[in-house]
Amino acid sequence: MRHENIKGRRSVFFLILLSITLCSTSPRAGTYLKSAHGNSTIGVNRTSAGFPTDYATGNCAHCHEQHSSIQGAEPVPTGGPNNFLLFDENYTSQTINFCFDCHQANGYQTGGITINKSYSYNFGGNTNSSSYDSNIKDAFSHIGTTGSSHYLPSFVSQVLGKTMYDADGVAWSLPANINPCDACHNPHLAQRNKNTTYDPTKSAISRPSDHNNLWGDNTTERMSADFSDYQAPYWYGSNTSYEPANDATTTGSNLPNYVRLCTDCHNEYNTIYSENPRLPGGPRNIRKICWKTTYVSVVPDAHGAYAGSSAYPRDPYNPPYSPHTLCCTDCHEPHGSATNIYLIRSSINGVSISVPDTTDTSWRNFCLNACHTRPEHDPYKPGCSNCHYHGGGRGGF
Repeated sequence: MRHENIKGRRSVFFLILLSITLCSTSPRAGTYLKSAHGNSTIGVNRTSAGFPTDYATGNCAHCHEQHSSIQGAEPVPTGGPNNFLLFDENYTSQTINFCFDCHQANGYQTGGITINKSYSYNFGGNTNSSSYDSNIKDAFSHIGTTGSSHYLPSFVSQVLGKTMYDADGVAWSLPANINPCDACHNPHLAQRNKNTTYDPTKSAISRPSDHNNLWGDNTTERMSADFSDYQAPYWYGSNTSYEPANDATTTGSNLPNYVRLCTDCHNEYNTIYSENPRLPGGPRNIRKICWKTTYVSVVPDAHGAYAGSSAYPRDPYNPPYSPHTLCCTDCHEPHGSATNIYLIRSSINGVSISVPDTTDTSWRNFCLNACHTRPEHDPYKPGCSNCHYHGGGRGGF
């Protein structure tokens, strides 16, 4: 009996040793290998003092430290492992975040990450200097005097660990201790959809209400699937090519349905209090939004599915003179805007946009430069934002 127990223990020890050996050479984990982080060519590949150089690209150990020390010393940065055995703090503030350890200039990723620029740059074509952010950390850093960013502390306090409701009023929740970036991205699933060319079958996003699946990677999750009246805006400086791929596609068949993603949080059901220092009039509850034709408590937005005929629209929204449902990313940066308030993009519908403040001059520059030739009423009527805002029922933002 004693001999059999020893043999059994040896077998268990051998299996543990084998699993450690396999993990030290190459990751072997289903869909993770298809992700941008797990890819054997472009995946995670940490470079830091004291970290071994023989872990394969994409290996779990580039992000997770099993025991903190390796060969008797802890690799830089010291202080981990943190939640989920991460090698650094999971989340501390708007600009101190585990994801930013690599998604920044001079981060820990070997060779750096050079393609995570602003939406206006990657999917809108605006490469003008100073109009875009070159990396994810910079995009989230607009909490001072210029630009604007999604505010991660509000993700933590208002979304993570809370009962939320999607646009249909269906309850969902996320764990309280995950990284706030995980609300819209699953790091073990997210793929690279932008390199030298755009690939709509690859998606970097997951809906907050459906964290364990990618969103937008198949045709049923594209703008064209839910909104037959969607019209893609022009690529920057062009009147023949369209977002997000700089090609002739206009129907949104190559664009993830960002409306469905964003309205998991931003809808008529969730009350979200924001302490974002760049939120005009804040801290305050952010405006509720209804992008549907039916509603419970918020007037449907005229840029949503409730859209009426556009007032003096610019091409490509005219002709035909007909309603168009817009996508959130047609006007907004998902992470942050280097130049504008309210996450408004630096370019919309092929032209540069400047909205540094809430003055009528800024709003006219936005609306009458990008999408309309003039308003339906007196073009010099003051107080644009008094009527034109999400939930105002007059098409406003």
